[in-house]
Amino acid sequence: MLTKLQTNKGFSLIEIMVAVFVLAIGLLGIAGLQVTAIKSNHTALSRTQSTQLAYDLADRMRANMPGTIAGGYLATAAPGETYNCFDDFTGTASAGLCSPAEMAHADLDWIFSLAASNFPQGAAAVSCTSPAGTNVTADTAAADCSQDFSHTITISWNEQDGTNGLVGKSINVEFEP
Repeated sequence: MLTKLQTNKGFSLIEIMVAVFVLAIGLLGIAGLQVTAIKSNHTALSRTQSTQLAYDLADRMRANMPGTIAGGYLATAAPGETYNCFDDFTGTASAGLCSPAEMAHADLDWIFSLAASNFPQGAAAVSCTSPAGTNVTADTAAADCSQDFSHTITISWNEQDGTNGLVGKSINVEFEP
């Protein structure tokens, strides 16, 4: 009489556990990549927004050359003016009209408020540098920045870095109006 040898069919419990372990390691790797991608995406978004904000102010400065030359855009904090040069011109010195200085201050108020509201601990600063290298950072009520001066707009913010904690970031845009 011949006996049939029985062979085991299917997976053993150990093989299934090893397969689940390998799958779990792979899924953890994918989750780590996703977290890194999200952080990099946020950094890119902050840099894009800050660059756009700086170039917007540069365009406003080019459009208001009398205010730019007079140094009306030089600031490290918002002027905090109460007039409105965008909608109805309330509070301006001349009814229905903004002077170059008023327009400069309105532009600065707008830019500083956007920097503060769109970035963690966001700030902005505008300075100009003469061809000789003299740096001017505050409006002195004189013709501070003639057209051959280079202007620097700085937008700064804090950003969470995975290894270093909260890190200060900034972008500088230098241009000649």
